[in-house]
Amino acid sequence: MKRRELLISLLLAPLPVTIPVVASAAPDLAQEVRERLQQPEWLRGDFTQSKKVPGFAKPLVSSGNFIAARGRGVVWRTLKPFASELRLTQNEIRASQGGQTSMRLDASKEPAVRLITTLMFSLLNGDVSGLAELFELTGSSQGKGWQLVLVPRKGPLQQVLRKVELEGDGFVRRIQLFEANGDESLIQLANPRTDGAPEPGLFQ
Repeated sequence: MKRRELLISLLLAPLPVTIPVVASAAPDLAQEVRERLQQPEWLRGDFTQSKKVPGFAKPLVSSGNFIAARGRGVVWRTLKPFASELRLTQNEIRASQGGQTSMRLDASKEPAVRLITTLMFSLLNGDVSGLAELFELTGSSQGKGWQLVLVPRKGPLQQVLRKVELEGDGFVRRIQLFEANGDESLIQLANPRTDGAPEPGLFQ
């Protein structure tokens, strides 16, 4: 897996009646979304990802599950069409297939690691306040539902992303990525579960 493909794959979860929120209200909007999102110690769930690539008639579809541990890390397991695993901690990102490590990015050597882990931790651990440092936020909220549109601020993210659209309620339910090269990915997160800690040593 190429480094760029790995980073893109990590930027990786009925619409409510909404009230528009202007960009200047981004801090208040982030707080509103944070208040709606549950913030469990452990979060498990399933995902389906559909990726549209220019030149391909059909989208590329994959599915699997994930585990997020507050302050410790995220494990993103693809089961179909091929089994693979991405493991994120504060210090590294590791990709593996068949139990063998295929790529390892060290935060001390790759500044992008901190960027990616911050984004994924924020999305899956229910803390969107950190996103305002990376993106211009607009969106809306009504009742338990909310929507966010994230446009990257000037910097490295603009080289790979045009924008990110998020939807959810007590959990992030939908993540749509619009990449700078024209690719589009839709990630749908389902069956969130907050009971039970993952297996020992998962984030070591």
